[in-house]
Amino acid sequence: MGREERKNILVVTLSNIGDVILTTPVIASLRSTFPRARMTVVVGPRAQGLLKGSRQIDRLFVYDKEASWGHKLELVRALRQEFYDWVVDLRNSAFPFLVRAERRSPIFRTYHSRSDRERHLEILRMMKLSGPHSASFDFFGKEDERALAEKLTGAGLDSSVPWIVVAPGARSEAKRWPIEGFCEVVGRLLEDSAFYVVAVGDKKETVLGAKLTQVNPRRVVDLTGEMTLRELAALVQRAKLVLTNDSAVMHLGYELYRPVVALFGPTDHERYGRENEIWRIVRETPPPTLESLSPGKVIRACEELLNGVPAIAD
Repeated sequence: MGREERKNILVVTLSNIGDVILTTPVIASLRSTFPRARMTVVVGPRAQGLLKGSRQIDRLFVYDKEASWGHKLELVRALRQEFYDWVVDLRNSAFPFLVRAERRSPIFRTYHSRSDRERHLEILRMMKLSGPHSASFDFFGKEDERALAEKLTGAGLDSSVPWIVVAPGARSEAKRWPIEGFCEVVGRLLEDSAFYVVAVGDKKETVLGAKLTQVNPRRVVDLTGEMTLRELAALVQRAKLVLTNDSAVMHLGYELYRPVVALFGPTDHERYGRENEIWRIVRETPPPTLESLSPGKVIRACEELLNGVPAIAD
């Protein structure tokens, strides 16, 4: 396939932050298989902060589907200045046919997995571009780590003490477990450990972080609305545990291979979640709403991962 030759690759990814994180294994696999390739990525505006500055991406373009036709035409003109060996379109959009390319991802696709993450990787296999191995995606750098350290110190967190990341929010209300449940779980975990708890989320979720802080103001640090996406990734990278709804933080925890307890209600846990020795999905069967989820069930899952207990089959 001429893998030593420098290839020009265009990857068209998605818009929502969580959805984009699910596509990052494609970027990582391509970069691992074609280390000398020139990698151009198109991403939606919400997730651009996560990909911007990555050493695995050579050029990053932002596609805002709500923007004017003029913006869209300028983007197409910019992309057409290059000729691409491959266009990997994870949106299944018109982009591959608007740019100059030798090979494009197929329009009609037959998937074998229910997992969105695996389906994105299946597109590479359809194009015969999947390699024998993949590399971890570069979500953050030294500058992000330094900025995070300053924020943690300013919030009174001793970075030598392990922390649990708690993300009580989610973009959709249907994906949110009531904050009272998170407070009960956090209170119990703090009784049995010397950890800090760091509450995270966007600016719209600061009220949730404030409520978590009330559980134990000395040991719960509220950083909701205070971090960039790349600083958040650096925080998750060092977490002892990630407790989260079905959200972007959950996907970050998975991709950074941290222990994750993910809470699912009506959304499809087989599409978006994963389970193995360090990942747990907690849900009711059948899953009517998240309100019915028992705090005791969540506490047990958290304690299993914190204590290194293997998963127990249902």
